[in-house]
Formats: sequence, structure tokens, C-alpha cells
Amino acid sequence: MSVKRDRSERRWRGVAVSDGAVSGRLLRVHSGGRTSIYRVKLEDGEVAREVRRYGAAVRLARRQLLALKKRAARTLGEEHAYIFDAHLLMLEDRKLNDDVEAVIRSESVNSEWAVKVVTDRILAVYEEIKDDYLRERSSDVEDVTRRLLVALSGESMLGRRLTEDAVVVAEELMPSTLAELDFTHIKAFATDVGGWTSHTAIIARGLGIPAVVGLRDFYRAARTGDPVVIDAGRGEVTLHPAHETLERFARERRVAKEAPAARAATAAELRAPLKTRDGVEVTLRANVELPVEYDWVNRYGAHGIGLFRSEFLLSHRGSVPNEDEQREAYEALSRIAGEDGLTVRLFDMGGDKLTGSRLDAGEERNPALGLRAIRFCLQRPDLLRTQVRAVLRAAARGPIDLVIPMVSDVTDVRRAREVIEDERARLGGEGKKAGPVRVGAMIEVPSAVLVAEKLAREVDFFSLGTNDLVQYTLAVDRGNDEVAGWFRSLHPAVLICIRRALEAAAAAGIRSVVCGEMAASPAYAAVLLGLGARELSMAPTAIPRVRRTVAGLELGEAERVAKECLECATADEVEELVRVGLGGRWPNLFPKEILPPPKTKG
Repeated sequence: MSVKRDRSERRWRGVAVSDGAVSGRLLRVHSGGRTSIYRVKLEDGEVAREVRRYGAAVRLARRQLLALKKRAARTLGEEHAYIFDAHLLMLEDRKLNDDVEAVIRSESVNSEWAVKVVTDRILAVYEEIKDDYLRERSSDVEDVTRRLLVALSGESMLGRRLTEDAVVVAEELMPSTLAELDFTHIKAFATDVGGWTSHTAIIARGLGIPAVVGLRDFYRAARTGDPVVIDAGRGEVTLHPAHETLERFARERRVAKEAPAARAATAAELRAPLKTRDGVEVTLRANVELPVEYDWVNRYGAHGIGLFRSEFLLSHRGSVPNEDEQREAYEALSRIAGEDGLTVRLFDMGGDKLTGSRLDAGEERNPALGLRAIRFCLQRPDLLRTQVRAVLRAAARGPIDLVIPMVSDVTDVRRAREVIEDERARLGGEGKKAGPVRVGAMIEVPSAVLVAEKLAREVDFFSLGTNDLVQYTLAVDRGNDEVAGWFRSLHPAVLICIRRALEAAAAAGIRSVVCGEMAASPAYAAVLLGLGARELSMAPTAIPRVRRTVAGLELGEAERVAKECLECATADEVEELVRVGLGGRWPNLFPKEILPPPKTKG
């Protein structure tokens, strides 16, 4: 008896990791996932042969990965092929292979079971890691495991060749699956798992393909051929969209396409000075973390790097690179940033970052309020001094600023400055050249806002980290789904904090840059400009969109809207004011999908 499927319109909300909106038909892709592995007991004479069988599978999997890396470089670009370097290193890891062989010999079991035992142990460690970037690297372990199991089975992994456009849907897209896909026909991605730093997200942003991840149970409900609308601006996926939904989607797409702002900017235009319609100059800089983002700085017209999240140098290896290794990394980024300059954030770690690594500060009852950022660095002077020396030496080759994360009072700044000047003197005594470095403070916690006037006398600039500022001002864990409805970037209290910090910087005659996720949204960016911001730093791919908005905006009108926002009592009132005040005034600059969507609590 056949079961009739529900074809009524259904919607899912997920994490928007690459902007854009499309409608089309689904293609379900199975990444191999978790297959059933059985334990087979071997006879004594079969164990040596099984070890050789495993070795042959490792060699076959290595050849396949090398071929995939070459294909990824050709179809996705060199910046994405590096993913497979980690897979190759894992596959060639002596300890992993020795452990698998040890299980085969000690338990007299088949290779498949031994691979499962060893990789399950590794994955169990990843499950305990709280840092998003490191935890999502567990997909690399699963991908290598899958490839080993396929090699042991003797099966081949066929490339996914598409003959028509499709929206690719999967529980999780492994890097090797992504490399096998035919990107000429992929319109969008939608996956049940994944986050901002997942491979799917990185590749989607790099190729400009709309993507929504973290949809939980969408894959189970979807079937190949089902109609779907992917609205990455809203982080929304609509399965079996109703006629009215498709009409609204088509109308919004038509308006966005016909708007003057929809025209792609040339490279020369992206690098030209940016001014609002009433002549106020605005600077857009880039936030970078992953190597894949480095080439995007100039591609998308950023004026320097406004924030380098330097803890990536730790998270991709789990240990501390030495002084020369760090210096080389900062010099390379400085060359990319050019005369517009590079801002390096001191390692923002501890708390919920790098948990489970050699740098773990240990379990804390409340890590968000614990030993993290500058607190952690001051407790680990060896780590801090090595980074400071590397930055000072790199600054001799190009303009580099240094920013102190999670400053809570003037003492944090003074203690960090003492280390900087001490290491500058030491380098001079060693005959090593140290360049000039401006020192800034990250404004991320309410106490820093309340003493902003005093902090401004101690530093050369402010960096407003709006992600943490929202979290700490509203007492909302931004990684907790249960309280996501309370995380409101346009909450009046947050806007008051931003305004006060910007005013304190201006009064002291120092520059300030807003470098949180708020800057990457045209609607939020307009509010920030209205509050007094003149420098914004964001993901490189967001720059062209924000640039078009700024160029078409009258600052006087943005200031009027921002002033009214400060008088609102709730985040709902602010968001409605932004939708009406900005969206109504400039519908071409602020189409619906990039305005803050209404949120609900619970």
C-alpha cells in the first residue's frame, strides 16, 4: 500500500551562511554517512593478510584524494583544494594507522571494524570540543573514514554529474562530496547540519552560491524533484511552496534584479573612495580568519584588514606556532592588506574556545564569563609575549595594528601595553627591528562601554565587537538555540552602548571601527552609520552589497532613523522602524530579504 506524501507548504529555519535566494527542484545527495559496520572475527592465519589489505586500502584512498585535490583546484580554485591537505595528512598519520593495525592484531578483527573503533574514539573527543571551528572539523575525520571504508569495499566513488540545475540537499556535505559535484548546475545548498565555518559554508561563500545549513530534519522530509525556495537572506527554506509564495518570491527577485544596486561593481569601483549621497566618507574593511578568505580581501574591494582573528593560527593545529611562524603569517597578511593596514587581534581564546586542545584552560562553570581573551593571555605570558614579538617584527615590513580582546577596564590595557613595550625593548636589545604598532581596545562588554571615555585616553583606536557586545549586554548565549529569540542586535540597549562607545572615541580624537556581524547587513550597517560609525569591517563577500547601500544612502536620513531607534522601548519597535524608515525610504537599497526578520522568543 502506497503512503500519500504531504505536499503542503512547509518551512524550515536554519543558519544563513551565503547570501541569495533561488527557487528550483531538489537533488538529494547522500554523502555516505554512517553505514553499518560489522565485526568479523579472523583466524590466526588471516590477521597478517588483513593488515596488508588495510595498507592497500590506505594507498588507494590516498590516490583518490590526490585526484580529488587536483579536481577541486580546477573546479573550485586553489583556495578550496587546501581542505584535502588535511585529509591526506590524516590518512598518512602514523599513529592513526598504527592504532588501526593494533586493533586488527590484538582483537583479530576485520579492517572495517578496526577503522570504526579508532575513528569513533577520535570523534568522541571532537564531540566534547565547544569551539565551533574545531568541532566542525570532525567532518574531516568522518570523510576520511568513509573513504577508507569505500576503498576496503573495492567500490568506486562516482562523481555527481548533473544535467540540469538543482538545489543540493544533504544531511551533511563532506568535502570530497563537494569536490565531486558539478557546480555548473548547482543553484543552492541546504543541509541539516553545519555552521558558519563548515566546508559547505566556506565553499558556498567563495562561489557565491546561496546556502542555508543547520536545518536539522529537512533532509528526511525532502525528495529529489520536490519544488523548493531557498532564501538565504532570511535563513529560510520552503518546501512545496504555495502559489502565493512563488509569486511573492518572483516579485521580490524582480524588484531586486531591476534595482540599480543590483548591478555588479567593477574592481575599480570597489577600490574607489566610498561616500554617502550627501558626501560623507565611509571606509569598509575585511574581517578574515580562514586562509580561503585571504584572497577575497582585494577581490571584494576591502580597504585593508580590519580584524584578523589570529586564534585560527592555533585552532587549525591545536598548538602554538613559534615566533617566526607567526611573524611570517602576519607579514603575508600585511602584504595583502597593503597600505590600508592590518589589525591583528591578540589570541581570543580560553572560555569556550579551543576546549580539548593543549591550550585548554580547563573546565569552567561559566566559560563565557571566565578565563578568556586578554585575561587568558595575561595568565599565559609566554603565549602573549611570543605573539607580541611576532607582530612587532612583522610591523617593520608594513602597517599593522594590534587590538586587545574583551577589555573590561583600563587595567587590562595598561598591563597589555607594558608587555608590548617590554618586548619592543627586548627586540631592540637583540638587534631585531620592531615596527610601530597602534594599540586598540575591543569594546565587547558593558563595563568597557561604561568607562569608554577613560579607555579612549589609553588606546589609539576602538574596535566594536558587536557579536559579543550583544551577548554580554543582553545576557544571551549566542550559541544557545534555546535563547536565540532573545539575541537581538537592534535591541535599544545595544544601540545605546554602540552610540556611547562611538561618541567616546570621537571626543578623544581616536578612530573607531565596527567589526561584528552587524556591519555585514545593509540595514544594520545603515543604523551603525546613523549612530556615528564611519569605518565598518565585515566578511569580504559582504562588502559589495554594503558598499552599494552606503553609496545610495543619505547619512542625514540614517541619523534621523538611528535617533528614533534610540528612543524605542523594544527590539521589535526598532526593527519595525528600520523596516519602515529605511525599507520604505529606499526599497531598492533594502529589499525585504536583507532587512532584519521579525523574531519570536521561545
